[in-house]
Amino acid sequence: MPILSEQSKINSVGIIPGGDRIAFFHGGHFQVRWSRAGAPYTKFFHQVRQTHEHEGIATQIKFVLILTILAMLCMPAFGQTIAKEWFDKGNVSFQQGKYYEALQAFDKAVELNSSDAVAWGHKGFSLLVMGKFNESVQAFDRSIELNSSDANAWSGKGLALMSMGKPNEAIQAFDKVIKLNPQNVDAWNAKGNMLLEQGKFDEAIQAFNKTIELKPQKASAWSNKGTALGFQGKYDEAIKAFDKAIELDPKYAEAWNNKGVALEALGRTSEANSAFTKAKELGYEG
Repeated sequence: MPILSEQSKINSVGIIPGGDRIAFFHGGHFQVRWSRAGAPYTKFFHQVRQTHEHEGIATQIKFVLILTILAMLCMPAFGQTIAKEWFDKGNVSFQQGKYYEALQAFDKAVELNSSDAVAWGHKGFSLLVMGKFNESVQAFDRSIELNSSDANAWSGKGLALMSMGKPNEAIQAFDKVIKLNPQNVDAWNAKGNMLLEQGKFDEAIQAFNKTIELKPQKASAWSNKGTALGFQGKYDEAIKAFDKAIELDPKYAEAWNNKGVALEALGRTSEANSAFTKAKELGYEG
């Protein structure tokens, strides 16, 4: 800013980043007003008119410093606005299945606003579907650090840990989801799967029963329950569970195959073969 003569009076206006505040200096006083007309970039213009009033250079410098400080204080809001644009872009890309582009957008969003817990969580899900499980867990941990009550972040972390073959840690994450939202069907079902993998069949069945209680039409929960019952040697009950899964989803190839396994264990070979054939027709390759 040029230094004006002592005989000059400044009427200076600055539109502050964020687009809704105008700072101006008039008659030796600094003022801030709200305006609907701002702009997203800093713009300064000066109108100088000669007067007979005396204004010292020190006052002009004070004005410049105050205006600069205000601009710096408003920059975080401006950065958050741009971060939101990147966040929205990431969501669009994710919905389109463009996970790499989504990840790049979420990276930019958290770079501009590192305290955005939701953006970190969405970055975690992008990494998760890309198979980058370790990085995914790190992103979810950052999201949880910023907002420990975000059930989605805990759920994502649980899924990543499950994919990494860490059932105990995954169960802890799913338990946290359930604590935050006891009605979360997917968390109960996922917890059941982890318990099933650990051979904790009674606890797994309890988790699947809770899933079914919350959402009776969830075919996978019925099939999972049938699998747990089959491991316990309760083949008749297992078949009933598989039948329910097939009733809800007639194209559920895995349920058809598992029903065949249970029928075979009971010596019902003909029925078992029919179930196996149906499973293969539906694409089962196990």
